Amino acid sequence: MKPDEDYLRKIVLLLNEPDNVELLHEVEALRTLSPDHDTFYKEVVNLWAASADVKDLQHINVAEATERLSLKLKQSPRYVAAQRGGIGVTLKWFMRAAAVLVTGAVGYWMYMSRQVEFITKSTGPNVRDTLVLADRSQIFMDENTTVRYPSQWSGSQRRVYLETGNAFFSVSHDKEHPFVVQMQQSTVTVLGTTFNIRLRQNEIAVSVKTGTVMFEPGGTKENPVLRAGDGIVFNTLARTLTTVDVTNENSDAWLTHELVFTDASLREVLSTLEEYYHVRFVVVDSITKFKKFNATFKNNSLKEVLDVLAAAYPVKIETKDSLVVIQGNP
Repeated sequence: MKPDEDYLRKIVLLLNEPDNVELLHEVEALRTLSPDHDTFYKEVVNLWAASADVKDLQHINVAEATERLSLKLKQSPRYVAAQRGGIGVTLKWFMRAAAVLVTGAVGYWMYMSRQVEFITKSTGPNVRDTLVLADRSQIFMDENTTVRYPSQWSGSQRRVYLETGNAFFSVSHDKEHPFVVQMQQSTVTVLGTTFNIRLRQNEIAVSVKTGTVMFEPGGTKENPVLRAGDGIVFNTLARTLTTVDVTNENSDAWLTHELVFTDASLREVLSTLEEYYHVRFVVVDSITKFKKFNATFKNNSLKEVLDVLAAAYPVKIETKDSLVVIQGNP
């Protein structure tokens, strides 16, 4: 079974409506039908990406344009010959013909990209900062974080770049202009929501506080949709995705200075404390049988939190610099 005109139309419709979850699942299912379907999808997305930021394209009905293109291809003797030659030849012919539609637009985009000023903002150790963008969206930057963004929006998307670090995004709703955060080859696309992204050397972690986002990890066929309370971790080397429970993750604690634990295991608590207080825990004895932990901390020091743990569990806690040793009381 080969990709057809209806498949093309659905891909273009999804690119226009990235928040359409039902259509997303339908296109993902079609991609798995054959290697040809997956290749076709990637080619269309690449073509779309080349013209996505062109301001003039806002006035083009892409669905009608692709339909006209498909009809022209069907009527073309060269297209018929390409069909006989196989899907690989067909795709090359399709992309060559489609490129004619966007060559002028891409040229305009390349010209405009030289005119639009990009601003790079960085924070150092123990420094946090807040950015307010042109649409009133806000980016809360953790320490050791770098964000790049345009001085003014242009085109059909609001695209910013998280180069390094950890950031919390509060996005103003604009259905006509999706907000896109790009990290290396991966992207998160939203309309209006709040979410946190942590970018490390070989890992991207996304957690959603409100609303819905679509995560597009580079180099994979998966585009998971995350809703409030969902989290996912992408290993950029292994190209693997891991769904995580963000109930006790406290991914935005660096911003709110609040730690909330609900029926959390002690191991979950220690993992969160390591991230928040920049310490390392060494557990001498088994802690798997300890009861679940429920507590809320607001602007508390590490010592205050450890005192609560020592009172809640039969453990002895010793601290030396950034190392915390926990062992069971005899």
